[in-house]
Formats: sequence, C-alpha cells, structure tokens
Amino acid sequence: MSIPSQIIVNADDIGLKPSVNKAILYCFEQGYINSTSLLTNMDYFNDTVEFIHQNRVIQNIGLHVNFAEGKPVSNFAQTQFLDAEGNWDINKTGKLFTLLNKETKTAFLNEINAQLERALTAKIKIDHIDSHLHLHTLPAFYNLFINVAKYHNLKLRLAQTYREGSYLKFYYRKYINNRIKVLGINHSEYFVTVEEFLKSHTNFSAERKVEIMVHPDFDANGELFDHVDVNSTGDWIAYLTQNDLSQHLVARLPFSTMVKIQEVNNSPN
Repeated sequence: MSIPSQIIVNADDIGLKPSVNKAILYCFEQGYINSTSLLTNMDYFNDTVEFIHQNRVIQNIGLHVNFAEGKPVSNFAQTQFLDAEGNWDINKTGKLFTLLNKETKTAFLNEINAQLERALTAKIKIDHIDSHLHLHTLPAFYNLFINVAKYHNLKLRLAQTYREGSYLKFYYRKYINNRIKVLGINHSEYFVTVEEFLKSHTNFSAERKVEIMVHPDFDANGELFDHVDVNSTGDWIAYLTQNDLSQHLVARLPFSTMVKIQEVNNSPN
C-alpha cells in the first residue's frame, strides 16, 4: 500500500494539541498521509518542534497560518481583529468581505512572516503554505499569501476546486486559483475533501496532482478519527487500503465506475 506521487494527502493542524500530533505521526508511520501543515502560534509549538525532530517520518511540512485561534506571534496592533484576551477572533478575521487599509495589510503580512519565521528558526523545513479554516482564500488575505509564497519560494494551497452549489463561490475560487497557477506557486492542480475525492466527479489523471485534506486525531479511547469531519480520515484510510489508486488515476474513470468494475472482477465465476 502506498500513496501515488501525484496525490498529496495533507494532515492539517500538527501543533494543535498532543493527541493530534500523535495521530498525525501514526498516519505517517502507516503510510496513510504524506504531508502535514504546522500551526506555529499555539501553546504546544515548542513540544511539537521537538516531536517533529524526534520523528523524521514526519515530512513535507507546510505552514498552517492561523488567524482563527490562539494569539498572534508578531507585535500585532490591530486589536479590532482580536478578542478581549488578545486571541484571534474568527468572527472578525473570518468575514467574507473585509476592507483592509495599507497599515492593516502590512500588519497581517508581518504576522504571516512571523509565523513562518518561528518555524524556520526552530529548524523546521517549510515547503508549502496554507491556513487554518482556509482564511488565505478570503478576498482580504489571498494576495498577502501569494506575496509570501512568491518571496519565500513556497507552494500555496489552492481554494477548494469543486462546486458546492454556489456558482459565485465556485468562480471566485477559480479566479484566485488561476492567479496562483499562473505564478507557478500552486501546490497541486486540485484541492478537495475526502468526500469529494471519493465521489470522483472530476477524472483525476495521473499527470496532475491532487491535494486531499484530513485532520487526524485520537479520541479519549485512543480511536483514530477526524476532528473536523468525523469520518473523513477513516474513509480515506479505508479507501487507500482497499484500492490501487494508481490504477484508478491512470484509467481516468470515476470512482463509482471503478467500484462496479471491482465488483465484477471480485464476483465468483
């Protein structure tokens, strides 16, 4: 069992808490994932740095920029985006339409760079960049992330590349993704959830990279689950362990078609 080179299975949120770190390590060891993204502004950052250095199987590490929770790591003076305790306020940073003046844009740009520098100073090699709760795809922020990715020669996660019922959202995402691709800083050609990959509405080919997002964690009983979408990590592992993904991709057939073929092949003569 192995993940084909054209598939990036990224575990978000390493550094969130110890159980997440342990679950991500387990998934690397089992070959379920081949990439992860690091939060550098959370309380477990120093422990996570040591954890990564002790477990070299953890690789292909990206920066998971966080404007959603925890505290800024720079001298961020734009308190209108923070709560009373100085933590990020997702109700303020996560607004769909926010106009930022030059000073505020500079403050957010400095914060992205400060979160990146924290990883680099800890001797964590960073090769891509994305964000907690996909805030890097918001109109107020995406150009800042493009600038950082270009300057530091990092790959940047696309906005999700499938349609969710809203044509406006879909074409907005296409617009920013095209900008990222034109600049050559795209991490993949497609970015999808496990659910969308399993639906396989797009015929993913062997020539184009697809990124799949998971959020592994261990519950109180030591059971592996996905802390964002409870079934996603399990669904991905089940699919990976039961199928030859390289054959699916080369064939360029929808998943549903491959299931029918597999059923025929497995049926008794």
